[in-house]
Amino acid sequence: MKIIACPNCGSRKIYQGTMGDGVLTGYTFREVCRDCGYQGMPIIFDSEKEYKIFLKEKTSKKQLNKKIEKKKFIKQKRPKGLIILSLIIILLAIISIYLYYQMLWIRVNDLLWIYYISIFILSAIILPYGLLKGRKWAWTIGGILFAFSIPIGLIFLFYITRPHVKAYFGKQ
Repeated sequence: MKIIACPNCGSRKIYQGTMGDGVLTGYTFREVCRDCGYQGMPIIFDSEKEYKIFLKEKTSKKQLNKKIEKKKFIKQKRPKGLIILSLIIILLAIISIYLYYQMLWIRVNDLLWIYYISIFILSAIILPYGLLKGRKWAWTIGGILFAFSIPIGLIFLFYITRPHVKAYFGKQ
């Protein structure tokens, strides 16, 4: 009795690929695993015993890989400069919204105020929160905003690209 299994995940749900799997039926012959999406030649086992040995090795390798990944992504301590940076960002956002209000108090446009308030929320609340929590999106958005705010933003951009800060955000 032959057993056909996926070399990637060990599943026995192997079928001929269709157009939905990205395989041109009739032109190529490719097997597809329905569990993990692997496309290619399956492994053929002669007995159930060989298949079970393969599955044991597969699960032990997965557990080993999970342990390695846990060690790899140990969260770094938050750099002290990020706290100062977040406070400066909040302070600059408050000052800028105040200045906009003082300059535009005579001809207030509701649509313009919605824009200013949304920028204030993004720069004074969401971005510092993401920076303090070490979110990758905050590092990216902060880098973009700092690149456009010359000259003070270049100092911030320089700081967030330091190796210890990038490690805190999980960037390599």
